[in-house]
This record gives sequence, C-alpha cells and structure tokens, in this order.
Amino acid sequence: MKRAIAGTLAVMFFLSAFLWIPQSSSALQRADICFDDWEACRTRALESDEGFVKTTLWLTVCDVALGKCVLGFTKL
Repeated sequence: MKRAIAGTLAVMFFLSAFLWIPQSSSALQRADICFDDWEACRTRALESDEGFVKTTLWLTVCDVALGKCVLGFTKL
C-alpha cells in the first residue's frame, strides 16, 4: 500500500512539474520582465534612506510582487 501511495505521489509530482514548466517564449519573456522589475525594486529599496523596518517591508513587497507577476496574477 505504501508503494502505491508513493508511486501515485511521484507520478502526480512529475506530471504537475511537466505541465507547470512554461512552454512558450512569451511566458519566458514575462518571467524576464518580472525578474528585471524585481531587481529594480530591490535596488530602490536597499538604496533608500528609510529605516530598517521600512526597508524590510519594501523588500517583502518586492518579493510578493515578483511572485504575483511570475504566477501571472498581474497583467504586464
């Protein structure tokens, strides 16, 4: 029974990884834009004259925005 469960989970994992990987060049271009925006956001946050707490919050906002952009929750 344990082998059947492990096998099913392994098949589901590999199938979901195969289906999740972006196949088109437009998806890769979107990811490049997302990471460029993320790097710019982090640079601005780290170069600001804000305190430790505000800088940490801005870095968190940059990370959340990157996640939303890569997953396609926002339009470019």
